[in-house]
This record gives sequence, structure tokens and C-alpha cells, in this order.
Amino acid sequence: LKNKFNLKWIADFRDPWTTIGYHKDLRLMKWAKKKHQALELETLNQADQIVVTSFSTKSEFEQKTSTPITVITNGYSSLDIDVEKKDEKFTMAHIGSLLSKRNPKILWQILQELVSVHKDFSEDFKLKLIGTTSQDVVDSIKDHSLENHLEIIPYVEHQEALKYQQRSQVLLLIEIDSEDTRAIIPGKLFEYLRSGTPILAIGPNKWDVEKILRHTESGFYFDYESKEELKKCILNFYNFYLNGDKVIEPRNIDQYSRRNLTKKLAELI
Repeated sequence: LKNKFNLKWIADFRDPWTTIGYHKDLRLMKWAKKKHQALELETLNQADQIVVTSFSTKSEFEQKTSTPITVITNGYSSLDIDVEKKDEKFTMAHIGSLLSKRNPKILWQILQELVSVHKDFSEDFKLKLIGTTSQDVVDSIKDHSLENHLEIIPYVEHQEALKYQQRSQVLLLIEIDSEDTRAIIPGKLFEYLRSGTPILAIGPNKWDVEKILRHTESGFYFDYESKEELKKCILNFYNFYLNGDKVIEPRNIDQYSRRNLTKKLAELI
């Protein structure tokens, strides 16, 4: 269509192509891999403009083409929601799917240590997993003697999920510890941002999420090697909870509303 009618072409990549995490699991033959790479390069070079959802994907594509590239991330809905009161317990919540490959054993280890050493923490602490949770994750939590603090809540409607985000004291954002997942920015991050609840993110080294958390001052990121730093952060969260103080003062959140992201795309068009 571009060549036939001399149209402008914006190629919008919602995910990477040949470097997406599952691509190597497709067991492609050599000729098929080369075909994918050739089609990817052809798309990158023939498009007039490229849109990507993450900073890592932009950096990757800049090594392959001189076509202009713009990052337009996913975002949150601007619909009004009622403000919810915080849980009385020190609640850490994960909202969404928590499947076997996303099992943050380092977090369960730290929480087990805190529960066993700090009596007050043990009495106040609650872990809520809201959505689809794999049995492997549940078993791992039980292996770390945290079952008495665990509450599993099956799938809930979207509006109810938003309420859980506001009620929680800390929101967990977990990603697989792999170089292939650095460019993945979960859609739930942006709704987490809107909730104003502190975010505790655990993921791969140089994860794109870190840049967003730092820019919005909405939470803290740790890789899977930062056990002591992560432990200190959780204790700080808990002390703020005890004192009734605010942990964060988010800023620059509006840029991730779908309205403003659409405006950015409209200006590009």
C-alpha cells in the first residue's frame, strides 16, 4: 500500500520482533530465522516512522535502522474512580497473573526473615495475590512459612482491581529475571502509577520499568541480586506505615494517561 499509493507508513511495534522472549522457543529453522530478520529489517527501513512501547526496543532498533523512532508506552484510563481507604494491615499486593516463571523467591526469603525476626511486622503483615496465581508460586510461599499471611483472591472485575490497588500499602510488580524481558513494561504499571500507591518492582537488570519509576518517583526497583537493599526498602515501607507517613509523592503521572498518549500519537501523525 505504501509503495502502490505513495502513503506515509507508521509502523507501530507493540512488542519486539526477533528479540521477543518466546521467539527462540519457536524452534525455527535457519532459513526461517533469516526470513524473520529480513522482514523485520525491511519493515524498519521502509517505514517513514516507527513507534515502540519501550526504551530498550528503541535502542535495539536504532542499531538496525535510521528511520525515526518514538516511544509511546501503554497507559492508564482517565475514568474517575472513588478514593479507597488504606488497609489496616501492612498489605503488599500483586494484582494480575503471577505465573510460575515469575516466582520471586528472593522476596519470599526476605519476608520469611522479617516475619521470623520482627514480631510487630509478623502481626501486621499481609500478602495479597489478586488474580491468576500458579500453584508453584503458592507452594513457594508455603515453603517459606508465609501461608498464615497469604490471601489469594481469584479474578476480579477491573473496577474492583483498581480499588485493591488503592487499598494496598505496597504494590508488587514482578518480572522474569532474563535479559529477554528488559523491554517488557507491564500494562499494570500504569494503573499502579495512577493509584498513587508505592510500587516495589523486582525484575531483570536494566529493566525499562526502573526509568519510569525514577522519573515519576512512584516507587523503587531492584534486580534479583539486590537482596539486602530490597530488605531495607521493605522495612522502610513498614516504618512509614507505622508512622502514618507518605512513602512517595508521585509526579509526572499525567503523561501516561491514554488521553495524553493519544495526543502524542496524533501529533506524530
